[in-house]
Parts: sequence; structure tokens; C-alpha cells
Amino acid sequence: MSRLPNPLTGPRLLAGAATAGVAFAAVGVSAGTEVYRAMGAPKDLVLPHISASPYQTGGNFGNLEPPRPVDGDRAAALAMLRRGDIGKPKVRLEFDSSPLPWEIADLAATWFGHASVLVELDGHRILTDPVWSKRCSPSSVVGPARMHPVPHQLDELPPIDVVLISHDHYDHLDTATVRGLARTHPESVFVTPIGVGAHLEYWGIDPGRIREADWGESITIGDLTFNCCSARHFSGRGLQRNTTQWASWAVSGPRNNFFFSGDTGITESFGQVGADFGPFGLSLIAIGAYDRLWPDIHLNPEEALDVHRMLNSANLSDSLLLPIHWATFNLALHEWADPVQRLLPAAAELQIPVITPMPGARFDVHSRSGHGFETQSWWEGAA
Repeated sequence: MSRLPNPLTGPRLLAGAATAGVAFAAVGVSAGTEVYRAMGAPKDLVLPHISASPYQTGGNFGNLEPPRPVDGDRAAALAMLRRGDIGKPKVRLEFDSSPLPWEIADLAATWFGHASVLVELDGHRILTDPVWSKRCSPSSVVGPARMHPVPHQLDELPPIDVVLISHDHYDHLDTATVRGLARTHPESVFVTPIGVGAHLEYWGIDPGRIREADWGESITIGDLTFNCCSARHFSGRGLQRNTTQWASWAVSGPRNNFFFSGDTGITESFGQVGADFGPFGLSLIAIGAYDRLWPDIHLNPEEALDVHRMLNSANLSDSLLLPIHWATFNLALHEWADPVQRLLPAAAELQIPVITPMPGARFDVHSRSGHGFETQSWWEGAA
């Protein structure tokens, strides 16, 4: 396989974001511990790296659209603390631990759960938002726990060219996983929105392995282009929010491309993304962890299909949708399978091709083959 060069420069130098939070207080740790470090880089390390962005004001970022009214109250919010087994599967979840091939397809993917996907693109591998820890939290004691094991350990993964990060929330940027990947895959390059790279530096990642971009900027690594696109969300690893940028990504190779939503609410800006970079052979779009209490920051299944249509209006029937951000962590009030149960009939009505692979199952987009296509009903027994 061809290897991508390890870039030494980027659109900006790197640095990152900050803070303390509820989990930190809950476990009673002091500054300097691993939990404190997992909170991320202090804010003063972030500011030099975001100060040139036209999207920040006073060191804080915002969304393009104003927030919509929230349909809920404090009592509804407290339901999150009392949800019990709501959002959990009824049985132990299955997963596919078959060895991954070392030969790279033109366009293929392996979904590990949540937003972690290994995409094969024109001779290279890109890993999105890798989270391998038991909990998406700075602590191993508190925080949402995994509902299925990781299908493959980090040292079992084939060579990875780029680790692609959408934003700095714990369920998308995990300290132990980042450090583990840096150790087991020493040639990997980390691509992040501006400010997020500071967390990586704070955790000991060589700055020469990190590239950052703001909305509207692109990063070229070898013959791949990573276009940083807007999203509707927020950032922060504790009580302090929005000091680092959040983003979606349109990734192009010489012959193929894919889209990665990260976390986002519905926004018309995806129409422009589709016009500029689409249609996409594969769209990784979040469908889970939605609620009327936070209508702007996560997509519901029907909104995910709207985004897919905006991105791929020029060739909708050939653009494959891989739903992500469901099944792995319990982050909302809806039932565990509600995202996929709502998505599939709506997609069928719109004639949008969807794949729902078992975690760990690889599939080839062009040949429509692989374990991912053979295990699409894996979730039904747990619904």
C-alpha cells in the first residue's frame, strides 16, 4: 500500500481547549491526575490557535443559525438522570471480530460503533472519531459505558494513514484511544478542527503529526483532501464550552469520496457542502441521541435523511448511507433501536440505500459485498 507523508505544517499551528467538570468532582481527583489531563488543554493554550478564525468571538465559537425554541422544561431534563434501562438493548449485543484485510479497497468501511469508522479510500485508510475506552468520560468510574465490546483492539488494526476528528466531546475524542493510536500506529496523521489539536499536544502527541483546519479550509495529505465543513453543534470537555471548533468533513481522493457528519443538528449549509463536494459515494451521518430538549445539536433519523439528500441530490440512488452515532453509548431518552427503526422505513420510501452493519463488519461500497451487507439485521433481536 502507499503511505501518506507525515506533514510538518498546516493551515495553523496547533493548540487546544479546556476545563473541569462534573465527573472530575465526582471521583474526587486533584489537578495533575490522568482524569484532570483528560479534561483537555487549558484555555490559554487554545487562544493562539483560534484567534484568527472569523467564526470565533472573544475566544468562543457559535453556530451559523440561531437556536430553535426548546420544547421541554427542567422536569423533562431530570428524566435523563432517571432513565434507567431506557436506551439500552434487551440482550447482549453481537459484533464481528473477523480480521480486517491489509489490502485496501477503493471505497470500503468498517463501523466499530458510535462514530468510529475505518474508511478505505483510494489506497488509504482514515479512522473517524475513535473511542475505544469503556466509558466516554474523563473517568473510568463514571460516565456512559459501552453497550458492546470494541470489535478489534487498536494493535489489531491495519496501518492507518489519518485519524479524523470532528470535535472534542468525550464520545468523539478519547484520551486513552488517541495515545494508544499514536503508539500503535506511529505513521498516522491526526486531522482536527482548529483548537482541538491542542488537546492532542497536551496528551503528548507530536505536533508534527497534527493538522488543523477551520470551516471553509482544506488540508491536503498526499492525494487526499480533507475539506472542513460547518456543523451545528457545540464543543467542550467540561463546564467550559465552545473554545474549540466543531466540524463535519468532506473527504476526497483521486477517484472516490465520503462525507462524515460528526455531531450536528439540521442546517441548510449541508446543501452547499453537497454542491461543492458531492455527491458522495458514502455518507456517514449521525442518527442517534436526539431529543426535543436539544433540537439543534443532534439529528433525528428523518433529519439525517434530509442531510443525506442535501449532500447527494445529484446522484441520490448511488450514494450509500451508513448511519452512525447510535447503538454504542446511551446518551438520550429514546429507546435503543428507535434510531434505526425510524430510519429504515423512511429511507425505503425515499429510495435511499442504507447499510446497517454489525459493529466490526467490513463492507465494500462499490461491490456491495462484505460482512457488513450480510449482517444488516444484527440489531433486530436486541430491539
